[in-house]
Amino acid sequence: MSYDALLLDHDGVIVTLGDRTALSAAARDALEAVGVADPAPDAVDTLSVAVSPTELDAVSDRYGLDPDDLWRARDDGVRDALLAETRAGRKTPYDDVNALVDLGVPTGIVSNNQTRIVEFVLDHYDLADHFGTVHARAPERSSLERKKPQPTYLEDAMADLAVENPLYVGDSESDVEAGQRAGLDVAFLRRDHNADQPLDSTPDYELMGLDEVVEILERESPKLQ
Repeated sequence: MSYDALLLDHDGVIVTLGDRTALSAAARDALEAVGVADPAPDAVDTLSVAVSPTELDAVSDRYGLDPDDLWRARDDGVRDALLAETRAGRKTPYDDVNALVDLGVPTGIVSNNQTRIVEFVLDHYDLADHFGTVHARAPERSSLERKKPQPTYLEDAMADLAVENPLYVGDSESDVEAGQRAGLDVAFLRRDHNADQPLDSTPDYELMGLDEVVEILERESPKLQ
């Protein structure tokens, strides 16, 4: 298969995941900020990571909240938490990110995280110039409908880079599904956090590092031959 570009997920592929304790604290603070005095642990857990529109509506209904207000508070809190984790050196790039330097094909980021978080992290670690485009979420409720496994961000990134057949690298089931819905080959990258994760969908590659991604591109991309 001939690849003309590389698209990558951000958290878990380029940089380490956010600390779950910090994300839970942000979710709890968001609920308290909109008037929930003692939020239940399961509600906090629901709002911490990978929230669906249905889950947001369920928590909002449970406490009689406006879902837009709750989501705004949640996204602002998560932004503050992840920026603090980044500044403190606890959310960092993986060592093998250096393999992507001067790659020679158009490269972009496609993330379910907030754009303002992704761009901050990339800027903080001087990585932004390595990527020709970033497509991620706006801090608003409507963005939940565009998240992977929807292919929207992938298709938008392809349009930005003016490419037709990128290889997509992700670390979750939703990444595999999104890539397949976009008609792309997908490399599932196994890190410590997903080393034993079973998959219902079958990726085209299962890899252990970004250096292996580069090896595939060097073999399959005419721009690198």
